Amino acid sequence: MNYDILYSINYHEMTKHSEFSVMNSNYFLDWSNRPKPFKVYKDLSSLPLPIDFPHPTLNAVTAISNLSSNDKSLNNKNQIPSPLSSSKDISKIITLSDLSSLLFYSYGITRVMRFNSVDYYMRAASATGALYPIEIYVVAKGLGAELDAGVYHFNPGEFSLSAIRKGDYRSLLGSIAGNNTDITTSPISLIFTSYAWRNAWKYQLRSYRHWFWDAGVIVANLLAVTGSMQLYTRLIMGFLDDQSNRFLGLEDQKEASILIAAIDVDALKDKVNQEQSLQEKILDSFAPKVYPLSLEEIDYPEIWKAYNSSKLLDNAQVSGWINPQRKAEVDELDKKDNPSLGTLRQYTLPKSSMDDNGIDIGNSILKRGSTRQFSRLPIPFLTLSNILLNSTRGIPMDYKNDSNSLIDLYLVVNAVDGLEKGGYFFNSRNNSIDLLKDRLSRNISGHLCLDQSLFADASAVIFIMTDLKHVLDILGNRGYRATQMEAGITAGKIYLLSYAHGLGASGSTFYDNEVIEFFSPHAKQKETLIAIGVGIPSYRSKPGRVLPVRLTREQMIGAYSTFS
Repeated sequence: MNYDILYSINYHEMTKHSEFSVMNSNYFLDWSNRPKPFKVYKDLSSLPLPIDFPHPTLNAVTAISNLSSNDKSLNNKNQIPSPLSSSKDISKIITLSDLSSLLFYSYGITRVMRFNSVDYYMRAASATGALYPIEIYVVAKGLGAELDAGVYHFNPGEFSLSAIRKGDYRSLLGSIAGNNTDITTSPISLIFTSYAWRNAWKYQLRSYRHWFWDAGVIVANLLAVTGSMQLYTRLIMGFLDDQSNRFLGLEDQKEASILIAAIDVDALKDKVNQEQSLQEKILDSFAPKVYPLSLEEIDYPEIWKAYNSSKLLDNAQVSGWINPQRKAEVDELDKKDNPSLGTLRQYTLPKSSMDDNGIDIGNSILKRGSTRQFSRLPIPFLTLSNILLNSTRGIPMDYKNDSNSLIDLYLVVNAVDGLEKGGYFFNSRNNSIDLLKDRLSRNISGHLCLDQSLFADASAVIFIMTDLKHVLDILGNRGYRATQMEAGITAGKIYLLSYAHGLGASGSTFYDNEVIEFFSPHAKQKETLIAIGVGIPSYRSKPGRVLPVRLTREQMIGAYSTFS
């Protein structure tokens, strides 16, 4: 089914927004049925994580760019080199304190906001609708006396780990991912899953897109923090979906695995030996009981049709996913020249040293929020340049080289010193932005983003787009996951880079076809994935804090609800 790409094409088309679809939607939110933000197991004990973990101190722009200095493909990209190096050169064994830092700065609670007598727990990474559908599982070799080898679920609500399985399961997880040695030789791997109903409560059928956006912004944090800790991370999307879901005890057609992150790749060279009987036992049905998210859940079969059509079902399909020829095809797609048709002027992007801005990545993450009002003041061209140059590379996926990309950036410039207002294309081939349309009304960016004034007030709005048909031809339906995930990671980098430079940012959905039409003929073969507005906030917000809360089980299962 993966190469019957009509599944992804049909899903994408049926979930597009238009003025007509938005104005004629009669869907309303049932606030009494809002899903709880935490997954809580009924019968599993939990291990509190230490709160005296290290603060990531690497320069924020350096950490966010995440470009490995040994990536030879950088030579063809004319990118700013990064001092980060693969752990093949520098590696260290993760401690439980290190793991706590990774989890907190990726997805921990940094703010508690009270509204209408309800506490909302805001996290280190943004989430559409603040619904937080992503769960993180830890597969650990064992960290000395601090943590036994096993499979754990991370609960941000009590900042703890719950043991799902005991023992060293890296070999089994590696076999699920096509005998992936990055997993079997890494002390820690994280598995990202989506709890579908949490986001579908608000976004309905379109929420399948959000699985990968919301996971992507978390991964952007993770990559920056592991970079600060000199831990090289590999992102793996080629694995057997059903086996991974069964491995974690996920409920069928409610939860799904979407990405594996192997951390400190090649740090340990020991061979992992598993007994065959243990492997067979793991693949038996296993579903620990959890508290329900809501009184009632609505099923959206088209979401699961899109997901199921993109599954990898055997080892041959996993091997095909990471085939060198496939990577070469992705590389050729990235190198493909974009048409110059309609280009009015070209502006070379100025470059600055990564160390020009002194904020560290930990504080950049704590500052990050979602801006609710922009001031309309202009931002420096150099700042916009740094955001563009450092957000699209350094995404180490298994289906491509680190510095390649499936996505393109288009932008509407409203107020940038040294640039005229207009619609632009970021040309990563020569580090320039090409003016496609000039003399624009400032309201156009707000209109494209569902007629929201917030995005008319932004200094610039960046639209992440892709040649979806070409991606699907190469990667099949799973390419839909990949390009949405890459867009989510890029959006997360844009968020962090904006806050590292003293700006604000906010994500938005959009009128799909109107964005394409606006940037056409240049973008006529592309599809829109995410929009991000950047600019100077009109207010001063307090940064988040190192705030690993310790909620009780009663608080977590009663959150957002009138029942418990």
